[in-house]
Amino acid sequence: MPSRCGTAVSPPSRLLWPHRGDPADVDIVLIDKGAPPGLFEGMTRLRVLIFLGAGIDGLRLAELPAGVGVARLATRELASEVVQYLLLRVLYRQRHAAEYAAHQQRREWRPIAPAKTPETSIVVLGAGRIGGWVAKLFAELGYRTAVWSRSLKQIDNIESFQGPSGLKAALAERDYVICALPLTGETRGILNADSFAAMKRGAFLINAGRGAHLDERALIQAIDDGQLSGACLDVCAVEPLPMSSALWTHPGVTITPHVASYWVDSGIEQAADVCRQVRSGVEIKNLVDLNRGY
Repeated sequence: MPSRCGTAVSPPSRLLWPHRGDPADVDIVLIDKGAPPGLFEGMTRLRVLIFLGAGIDGLRLAELPAGVGVARLATRELASEVVQYLLLRVLYRQRHAAEYAAHQQRREWRPIAPAKTPETSIVVLGAGRIGGWVAKLFAELGYRTAVWSRSLKQIDNIESFQGPSGLKAALAERDYVICALPLTGETRGILNADSFAAMKRGAFLINAGRGAHLDERALIQAIDDGQLSGACLDVCAVEPLPMSSALWTHPGVTITPHVASYWVDSGIEQAADVCRQVRSGVEIKNLVDLNRGY
């Protein structure tokens, strides 16, 4: 829900949408979802839009007045939560947590050998704050780890692939494919039938990026054909996931409701700091590169 703080009056006023007062007074907008139609009309003094989340793909940037900067939350705490989630999903599967839960219900004592870590290969799509961090942790744990991103990365003990020409090689022979990409024009629909065909047969997909990265029909087909062994999706093309979606009941799919990162408390101080920067007239930090989309 949009809200704002600004410098047009003293002390600064704060308004909650849809009560926005005189739009010409607004110099900062804080928003946690896509902007309501017409939100920016008359905001001639608007300097920055603060998005209370990690990705700005839900914003209609074309509606922003020229020269307005966009800041997003990018705290270590939020990144840590996503990294924890990605580690959990791999370890949950590798260490047979679901099977042991079922065995307990049947009172069965049945040890299962996990896949050997040095023989388990992981590729992380995206090598930024989140992807780079989780790749390093997987490498430290002994997994054969690679990253794929728009530019080549130099990370110890991690193989790096770059650009569209390097995607198929990055995907090949990986037991786990993890998507931690921002959503841009280049990455939209990147997890599709061609990508699945390039993966190792039996690979497992984890998507904690954006729902629009994934062709959901192609995913179901790939699992049904045995090309993929399954998938864990924290994000979906439509959220909440419609009751009619086949993903809900597919035995090879695990759904979590966009909770890889949950608490935004750690970002509130960051948002407040941007407000202070605007009020003091200094350079605004943590602005998104609107050409790249992140």
